[in-house]
Amino acid sequence: MDKFKFIDHTGDMGILIFGKDPPELFVHAAEGLFHILTDPKKVRKKSTKEISIQANGMEELLVSWLNEFIYLFDTRGLLFSRFQVLTLNDYAIKAIAKGETYEEGRHPIKRTIKGTTYHQLRIFEDGGAWKAQVIFDL
Repeated sequence: MDKFKFIDHTGDMGILIFGKDPPELFVHAAEGLFHILTDPKKVRKKSTKEISIQANGMEELLVSWLNEFIYLFDTRGLLFSRFQVLTLNDYAIKAIAKGETYEEGRHPIKRTIKGTTYHQLRIFEDGGAWKAQVIFDL
């Protein structure tokens, strides 16, 4: 099964995300975000950041999860390439992300992401697998 695939969206960028369960779906969503932003293969796993987020539902949680990584890059220059979900329910996620600080010349920035939108946002189960669709504002 693919982890994610990019979808065309006028002026923005979207991804369709796949996972065997919700934790894997969230991991693949974060991986997709960093594939849009940079080359994750060049991001070393030098430091660990604990991520804890609460929201009013699974869709809001996914948006907040992805926006947290955009915020960490924009404010601290942090890039991540490995994610582990420790706990996840409809209202909260606790996870660990591994990565390093952005280094010009070593980390190519492919696109700047302003944020994750609620436009056409969907999370659903389909035949025992989980899928989500997310649109990023570039």
